[in-house]
Amino acid sequence: MVGEATRCWFGNQFSLTWPRFDRYGVSLWIPSLGGRFDPENTVHDMAMTISGGLSKSERQHVQRRVRAAMAAPVLIDGKHQGGRAPYGYVVDAGPHPNPRKAQEGYRLRVLALDEVAAPVVERIFAMYLAGLGLKAIAEQLNREGVPCPSAHTPRQNRHRAGDGWQHSTVKAILDNPRYTGYAIYGRWQKVEELLDPDDVAAGHVVRFRRSAQSKIVRSREPAHPEIISVEDFTRVQFEMRARRGSSMSARASQPRTRAVARVPYLFRGAISHESCGRKMEGARRKHATFYRCAARTLVPGTLTAVEHPPTVYLREDHLAGGVNEWISRLFSPENLDETVAILADAHGEPDPAEAAEVAFRQRLAAAESTMRRLQKALEAGWDPEALTSQYNAAVAEKRAAEAGIDSLQPTALLTSTEIRAMVDELGDMKLVLDTADRGDLADLYDALRLKVS
Repeated sequence: MVGEATRCWFGNQFSLTWPRFDRYGVSLWIPSLGGRFDPENTVHDMAMTISGGLSKSERQHVQRRVRAAMAAPVLIDGKHQGGRAPYGYVVDAGPHPNPRKAQEGYRLRVLALDEVAAPVVERIFAMYLAGLGLKAIAEQLNREGVPCPSAHTPRQNRHRAGDGWQHSTVKAILDNPRYTGYAIYGRWQKVEELLDPDDVAAGHVVRFRRSAQSKIVRSREPAHPEIISVEDFTRVQFEMRARRGSSMSARASQPRTRAVARVPYLFRGAISHESCGRKMEGARRKHATFYRCAARTLVPGTLTAVEHPPTVYLREDHLAGGVNEWISRLFSPENLDETVAILADAHGEPDPAEAAEVAFRQRLAAAESTMRRLQKALEAGWDPEALTSQYNAAVAEKRAAEAGIDSLQPTALLTSTEIRAMVDELGDMKLVLDTADRGDLADLYDALRLKVS
């Protein structure tokens, strides 16, 4: 039963949902259509299509209105629209100017200079203009023991380790136009991407992407104290583009080689370095794939940095061989019986088809009971016209339940004998794993929730 179709279906969702309802014999009642949905009624089908389009249109209108309402205070008044303050600023600017709100504890949310961090930001811009690269700046700050943003304000960076400056942190600071003193809104936007381009019905997933320059809103007047002048910020942006262009030109001038397809890391996010507790990052070389943990990104002078080797490398194929041998022991002769029994028991859950059949038979019994009750009412002298619609609905429900029962197919479950035959057909499980597709092997390690220290 759908109370309001425009609040239930979005876009083409109804056309993707109704076939499944019809497949399992589920009837759909919509008051705006005057009763039950009839798939053979062209008016009904057209009405549901229009309802989905109206719902999608309303959602897009709401999104545009919200963005406009958020952008206007930024453009006119330079208001800070919330979120974490950029490194170099603090959000709290004193009690709220409204006396009543000030008594209730409200604070004025305006960006103010952080006396400790602001000079660091200014120095980062100066070092970059002096010719230093992103990694060189990060290493210099780590050598001097300057706390990184997550270590400087741990309360608003609980999701980060605070273990030193990274080149990505330096780049994020150099890219942030808020340091010029102007309020900025809309640098990032939500983008809906298809989960599977080959299966549009699978739906979308929301990603954050950089907005186009035309969609970024900047206040007309300076809204908070500047750390970097507009001229210096612009020079840095041109310098970054020039360096990216030179590196791309250098790569383009090298002899072209055959394109190599990107292959997944087998242990992506699964390996931690015991000395520092950080996850090791993947690094491909011409002859092999490695996972590494470098000490240069640690805060110098700490016990962890002193005891940490300069760089720790772990070769992927050496580790994968040991892991595959470890997994293949499940299929060794002494463990095979237990493994087959566990795999067979994994199918021990109730058959979905059996549960659906029980539900359909309950609906069938209820419909037949209603029909018998109405027949007795007719024999007792009730007005046939008053009972016709109820009887027809019961008949339709009975037919839907019978169609659902006829459409059910029992799920084929593997027996222990069939599982053992499959294992025997595969042969040497260690060889099967060593020669498996990298994508499948990565999925297997992920499904096993494999963790390596």
